[in-house]
Amino acid sequence: MTPGLVSVLILNLNGARFLQACLEAVQAQDYRPLEVIVIDNGSTDGSADGLDPSIRVIRHGRNLGFAVAYNRAITHAQGEFILLLNNDAVLMPGYISRLVRDLGQNPEIGSASGKLLRPEQPNQPPRIDSAGHVFYRNLWSANRAEDEPDQAAYNDPAEVFGVCAAAALYRRRMLDDVMLGDEVFDSRFFAYLEDADLDWRARILGWRSWYDPRAVAVHQRGGSGLWFTTAIQRHILKNRLLMIMKNDAGWSAVRHLPGVAAFTAAKAVQLLISRPAALLGFVDVVRLLPSTLRKRRLVQAHRRMPPAAIDAWLQPYPYRQKLGQGRLGRSR
Repeated sequence: MTPGLVSVLILNLNGARFLQACLEAVQAQDYRPLEVIVIDNGSTDGSADGLDPSIRVIRHGRNLGFAVAYNRAITHAQGEFILLLNNDAVLMPGYISRLVRDLGQNPEIGSASGKLLRPEQPNQPPRIDSAGHVFYRNLWSANRAEDEPDQAAYNDPAEVFGVCAAAALYRRRMLDDVMLGDEVFDSRFFAYLEDADLDWRARILGWRSWYDPRAVAVHQRGGSGLWFTTAIQRHILKNRLLMIMKNDAGWSAVRHLPGVAAFTAAKAVQLLISRPAALLGFVDVVRLLPSTLRKRRLVQAHRRMPPAAIDAWLQPYPYRQKLGQGRLGRSR
């Protein structure tokens, strides 16, 4: 680990439309030293070819998913800080230096993110993509203020439950602390909710997370187009249940059960109507139950904070609003 070095890890999959702008914004940052690594997950559009020689490229012959690809890249990164960055995200000037300063001011902060905005639309006010993560009583995690107009309520730095990995700065010491075996992210997740799982495990160990709106990035969101596929919806269904099984504990788990069941049932009905094959996620949960119980034992054996510390962050889930918008269980 190199003190002060920020390792910028950019996951790329057929990102020809986005990657160059992402890299140019990173190289324009005022913070140094930087190490920039592009992890290419089997692109076929040549987007990872011909990059600046200072950029390290790790090539995978196929799409390994978010979790596995980043786990591998983190082992190669040399930085004291690790910035995970989607290829469809563009950092505004000073983003990295602002967040490094935040982490430097409090050793208990393990992760930080700025205000992520959606791309500007003609004749519309700016809208928020993420102002950190929010955690609900049904144990669903989502982006705080997602799709809301940018407003004063989100202009103050604040502690948040966790951060969206589309543009998140992590303290390397925190990532080392939360590792299960040799994994930072649960490799069984493939994609989606792996950052929420990391948020939860970090909280269990006493790490804090910070939101600083003075750091701004623009996130295209859905640049890969994968969110709407049946395969990804199957992963999301599976991932949420595995996350809960690993991390929830004690009487809190009993109290959460009705909310977890209600949300899961509502989501199952939604999938039954829209893409029934995604319900195979329930089969995946059963298949992965033995490995989940092993991971649960590791998580709970190293717990430093009581379940009540997590409960303090839980908010009511806005079922009526989300169902009316057709956005039940949306995520990065």
